[in-house]
Amino acid sequence: MSLTVEHLPLAALEALAAGDEVAAAGHSPVALSAWLLGPECLGSWQRRAAQVALTPADEAWVTGVVVADGMAVGRAGFHAAPDTDGTLEVGYAIDPEHRRKGHARAVLGLMLDRARETPGVRRVLASVGPWNAPSLTLVRSRGFVQVGEQMDDEDGLELVLVLDVAPHALGTAQTRLVVVRGNSGSGKSTVARALQHHRPRDLAWVSQDLLRRDVLRAGDARGGVAVDLVDAAARFALDRGLHVVVDGILGATSYGAMLRCLARDHVGVTRTYLLDVPFEETVRRHATKPVADRFGAEEMRRWYHPAPLVPGLHETVVGAASTAEETLALIRVESGL
Repeated sequence: MSLTVEHLPLAALEALAAGDEVAAAGHSPVALSAWLLGPECLGSWQRRAAQVALTPADEAWVTGVVVADGMAVGRAGFHAAPDTDGTLEVGYAIDPEHRRKGHARAVLGLMLDRARETPGVRRVLASVGPWNAPSLTLVRSRGFVQVGEQMDDEDGLELVLVLDVAPHALGTAQTRLVVVRGNSGSGKSTVARALQHHRPRDLAWVSQDLLRRDVLRAGDARGGVAVDLVDAAARFALDRGLHVVVDGILGATSYGAMLRCLARDHVGVTRTYLLDVPFEETVRRHATKPVADRFGAEEMRRWYHPAPLVPGLHETVVGAASTAEETLALIRVESGL
């Protein structure tokens, strides 16, 4: 699923605040749904139009349109640009016709990724009514912790929850972090296992497959808890002086921001690799594994994506011509393992 938040120019916000559907459609960068033009969203547009008129810098941060696969499915954004204390407050609402499809989880993940990668941002707040069980479950699943309560003029009692997103130095100058991404059957787990075999006492293998599939039995969509667990496991090991190898498909959309932040925070040497292997070769390699009967070519074709690099991760691309032994040797030399 492709999901974005399209922020609106002041002219569109003012048209929405005035209930002028024609002008709003003319100024909006995306098609607006009946729900976004309706009474449930009117108060939000009125607040944001007045706010952006006074503080133009907030325009790129406040409520915009959630677009999933080209269709407007809700609204989301922060309450304002980051304040001087490095705080952002998040808000989102999904059109009732598009709920229970994972859009809220995905858009929250998108906004948390932005917060973590924005210099100076240290924490994200969420204010949720105690009656809103789905939203409370969602924010708590992403690590938000309740710190208080407040009374809202429109919504009444709200629980105030906070998530720490400040950069934290990880590991030491001596620790090594290696990320090995690739499609199923590309050989990434073989390489990760061999790295741990060479360093059995001081290297932790953080396997996306193990954590997501066996520990959590969770899906792999953007904003899912599997992303947080992979991140937490790698940080835990680095902070205890262990070298770490993280391996998995680790799709750029779901895991990209997490991997960039992990690499940014690590004090020691970090090396990242993408095993770029054609689909037919991944199937051949998978057939030689002891777990070959767990899934086959049909499932692998659904999972396969042509080598998308993670922007900003500075990955070394390793082609199919490199054997597992050659890839292992390359990583050991470049990482110092």
